[in-house]
Amino acid sequence: METHCIDSLPCSALTHIASFLAVPSRALFAVAISTSYAELANADRLAIVGTEWNHILDFGDIEEEGLAAKLTDDHIRDVLLCVDAVNRVTRLMLTGCINVTGAGLEPLRGSLAFEQLDLSRTCRFTISPDHVLPILDSIIDQERCALKNVHFPRLWRSLSSRMGLISNNSC
Repeated sequence: METHCIDSLPCSALTHIASFLAVPSRALFAVAISTSYAELANADRLAIVGTEWNHILDFGDIEEEGLAAKLTDDHIRDVLLCVDAVNRVTRLMLTGCINVTGAGLEPLRGSLAFEQLDLSRTCRFTISPDHVLPILDSIIDQERCALKNVHFPRLWRSLSSRMGLISNNSC
């Protein structure tokens, strides 16, 4: 009986297999197989992720129960790099990503495409303004900034309100 490994499959087969997954899962699949496919090109990774995802990544779409809770900044960074996030992602929701500090958002730095970030469904104690705010500043500083909406964790909003940084009517 002949044994086959996943790294012997052609990219077209991997793309077909990935088509049954939600977009964040496809990107995680592309990242995972990239470690065994040394020659997997960026174009092949993008093909695995697909084109029908409307440039929106919502980690709440991951089917596996509890998988988003196990993701770290390294995983988020690898997914964002895999999908060429700086040029392609318009909306990012880190739903259920309770182990993320925000350092994994670095691939979004200076993006002209990025429009919306939702951090409201992450763990309010792990996500750090020290990581997130400089990345958002780099996006806002762009002449053709597309950023329209940021949902901060509730803890950040209440702290900012107490410090007089934002009014209770904003955000």
